[in-house]
Amino acid sequence: MLAVRLQAPGKALVLENVPVPNPSGTQVLVRVAGCGVCHTDLHIARGEMPRVVLPITLGHEVSGWVDAWGPEAAASLDAARLRRGDPVLVFGGWGCGECADCRSGEEQRCAAGSSPGFQVDGGYAERMLVPDARHLVPLGAVEPVRAAPLADAGLTPYRAVRRASPWLRPGARVLIIGFGGLGQFALQYLRRVADLRVGISEVSQEKVALALAMGADAATDATAPERVADDLGGPAEVAFDFVGTDATLALCAGLLAPGGLLMIVGEGGGALRFGFAAPAAESWATTSAWGSMEELRQVVAMAAAGALTWDVEPMPLAQAAAAHARLASGQVRGRIVLVPGVN
Repeated sequence: MLAVRLQAPGKALVLENVPVPNPSGTQVLVRVAGCGVCHTDLHIARGEMPRVVLPITLGHEVSGWVDAWGPEAAASLDAARLRRGDPVLVFGGWGCGECADCRSGEEQRCAAGSSPGFQVDGGYAERMLVPDARHLVPLGAVEPVRAAPLADAGLTPYRAVRRASPWLRPGARVLIIGFGGLGQFALQYLRRVADLRVGISEVSQEKVALALAMGADAATDATAPERVADDLGGPAEVAFDFVGTDATLALCAGLLAPGGLLMIVGEGGGALRFGFAAPAAESWATTSAWGSMEELRQVVAMAAAGALTWDVEPMPLAQAAAAHARLASGQVRGRIVLVPGVN
């Protein structure tokens, strides 16, 4: 089968012919429908992410169909009500299943866990192995290629918004830094909370216009990023940074109200200087990483109900390097999804 492999940090992605994985134990083989291209994939390819095992097949936003399974997988497949050929979305936070985080449903936080495209082969391929059917979400009527971004771009901001809920009081001013795939989902989740004022800071003029069209109360580009606070009527009580560079973290810190929350989601390699009065008096700063299996089920249910909209641009698997280049240059409106078997 074909797979896009990264051999070493900074090296070119290579399309290789590799053996089809043979599932054993509780493993399930998924025939890949599509795999989203995420900024995290760029960081991995550049050698900027910790806990990455190379060489590897990239890709953690994966949808597809149940194709085969190991001899011990029948019980978990039955529990998930899955059969061969069923469309599924792959949950990528594969924990040990035994620790406190795993037992509480927060498997993605497991210190001993692994994830596709990070420590084990992911979805830039025609097929991939999933360790257990408990990591598969049935898609029902949601079209598989279109569904792929829900596994991260849809899930990660959903968890971030849920964790910020104590700060999302009526009338709260909310700032979103970055209006790519994750930011666009975040705005939709925030719009499900009544009476918020939401502003966007984004370097792309096209995405500034998109943010306003999608219902943002204010949006500004990189020429005057601080203006968004004026447009919102004051500093932000909640700031979501979906970029995570030194510059964007500093921007969030400067626009945060006393007692406010800075939710760091983007993995842009930045660091935040945090002191008694900086960002602001009695403010909070935290990270939010991926999401739980139950949260992913909720995201898929919203998508199936038609409550979410998102842009998908299919590209052939063989054009993975071109997809990376376009994403790096800011030329992607929503999410590129690599599709095997398309020329």
